[in-house]
Amino acid sequence: MGFETLRRSLGRSDGLVRLRNQEVSALKSRLALRDETIAELGEQIDRLESELASREPTQSEKSTPTGTDLSKVEAADLLNQLKAERKKSRMDLGDMETLLRLLVNASESNS
Repeated sequence: MGFETLRRSLGRSDGLVRLRNQEVSALKSRLALRDETIAELGEQIDRLESELASREPTQSEKSTPTGTDLSKVEAADLLNQLKAERKKSRMDLGDMETLLRLLVNASESNS
């Protein structure tokens, strides 16, 4: 191999090194942008979790009494909540009214 052949080979190698360095630089930039995006999403998740923890209860949550005072529970409201939780529930309003009556009777007999 002659000196000129080595020089051309070295020139091509230098060009490839510069090209690879540019690619690495571009990848580092993309990685930095992704890191920023991940950090922003983490902050957004923290904000949303905080909002969720401090939010007011929904109307259906407010209307459902806690404890054993089942006589104030509306069968239709309870059925709607059930259907929201279990889309394929086969329970109808008559079933819910019967269930509530049984629960009220059971809670009254336990009092």
